[in-house]
Amino acid sequence: MSLFPVPKKVIDKINKLQRDFLWCGRYSGKNSFALAPWKLLELPKCFGGVSLGSLSHRNFALLFKWVWRFFNEPNSLWRRVVASKYHLPMSFTIHDLFIPSMGGPWKKICASILKHPESQCILSSKIRKRVGNGQNTMFWHELWLGEYPLKLTFPRLFKLATNQQVTIASSGVWDGHKWLWCFSWNRALRARDIEERNRLLIILENVHLSPSCEDSFVWTPHKSGAFSVKSLSLELAKNSQHPMQDVIKGVWRGLVPPHIEFFVWLALLGKINSKLKLGIIGLIPMRETTCILCDSHVEDHNHLLLHCPFSWRIWTWWANLWNLQWVFPSSLMEAFSQWKYINKGPFFKKVWFASFFIIVWSLWKERNARIFNSSSCSIKQIQDLVLLRLSWWIKGWKDPFPYSYEDIVRAPQCLWWSVPSNLQGCALPSLGPQIWAPPPAGMLKWNVDASVNLGHSMSAIGGVLRSEIGCFKCVFSSPIPPIEINSAEVLAIYRAIQISSHCDSLKNQAIIVESDSSNAVMWCNADSGGPWNICFQLNFIRSAKKRGQILEIIHKGRATNVVADTLAKQGLRRDAEFLA
Repeated sequence: MSLFPVPKKVIDKINKLQRDFLWCGRYSGKNSFALAPWKLLELPKCFGGVSLGSLSHRNFALLFKWVWRFFNEPNSLWRRVVASKYHLPMSFTIHDLFIPSMGGPWKKICASILKHPESQCILSSKIRKRVGNGQNTMFWHELWLGEYPLKLTFPRLFKLATNQQVTIASSGVWDGHKWLWCFSWNRALRARDIEERNRLLIILENVHLSPSCEDSFVWTPHKSGAFSVKSLSLELAKNSQHPMQDVIKGVWRGLVPPHIEFFVWLALLGKINSKLKLGIIGLIPMRETTCILCDSHVEDHNHLLLHCPFSWRIWTWWANLWNLQWVFPSSLMEAFSQWKYINKGPFFKKVWFASFFIIVWSLWKERNARIFNSSSCSIKQIQDLVLLRLSWWIKGWKDPFPYSYEDIVRAPQCLWWSVPSNLQGCALPSLGPQIWAPPPAGMLKWNVDASVNLGHSMSAIGGVLRSEIGCFKCVFSSPIPPIEINSAEVLAIYRAIQISSHCDSLKNQAIIVESDSSNAVMWCNADSGGPWNICFQLNFIRSAKKRGQILEIIHKGRATNVVADTLAKQGLRRDAEFLA
């Protein structure tokens, strides 16, 4: 690919493999159902694509690198072999590139480049010569002054020049520290020739040679002037003819996980598999395209994620947190373009931008949970999930944000926090009494909880392990068989101790387990007793305490278990345990 042109059929075959993998994953043997045009996916993120890259552009850029090296490595052996084989003159410049008659890799490289529709633009405007002492730059032939080589700008003078292969250094002399231009002509200049010469001298007045510097090529698309395959690929993508109305810019900022950015990108384009879309293409009957969140309107991407009364209550809740009034935009695309918050610091601007992605993702997850798992969350639970996801992903921004999830739930205005100019010794804004109490120094604390949905005969447990400074060490969220709530709380305690005892980095740590079930804590701390159906788990917990492990199981109110409570509720919608 870096030395030979790749046939179009081969590129199409590779693109098909990539496309099938992207849309089908490990089921690539099936026909892929593409959600977005491949040409759009190939575009760089700065142009609204996904940066999958064009194989044809990359192949062209790799071939063009050989041309760049040919003129930047005049003394290399391979360059001299090519020049000798194809009888290239000393005055041969990059603007004189042609397709040789004799075969070989160089002919294929030149043919591939010169037949490309963007080649003339690249050769004429993207490559220049930076003049130092002028010894390696052809005065007439190379692009070093103006928009075109001087032989094209001043064709009459070029024909009259005695030496058309002259270098810049040979076109004048030094008079002390001043450079004087000297030209020789085949005949006396006539009136039109003199007029052209005067125009040339006016342009040359701005040229200042530097005897101590060598001449060099400059790749104008890159600020450093150095050629790179990436920069040429970017130039080719910039000239792509893909319709600009399909381009979404500003999505890829790395504030949320990449798969969520990709989903929102598809949603803004209207490419997600809404019920209306599936009905139009015949995968489901049109009578089944009603929105499952409101059960009153047809589900398209704008209704589901924006206009649905259920969805709009989430958007309105978020706006009301910051005392904002928001008018219904006509589409999700318009909502994204309007999603700006002024007069706050850079950290809150990132929070505000990330919130758009989190709300859209949370609504989509809720929609799928109702369709595929027959489970649902209330408005309040969705709001808590939005804040929980935000608190998780803030930790990946490398900002020293000092507040926990519980702090965010109690006082969302803590998100207005800004990075102090001097982190040491700065006081944090008061948020009232702390709900979560850290463990003593040298100990770790589990907060565990259970959730039971009697209507659907479902149960789940969840837990979070934190250090004395509040850093998350482990989280779990797991569905369990239907069981009474206090027994489920015992299973949550059992799972936390089981994880700790099987992890090499935790088995020797002093552990505190907090639960909001007084019955579960009483059973675990007793030497005997408890429900018969969880005797195995209770005996495991009691034996762990007898083995000498420093283990304390205590009862605290529900307010201390907000994160564990959320993880337990999430477990109701899971098919398998989540452990991280």
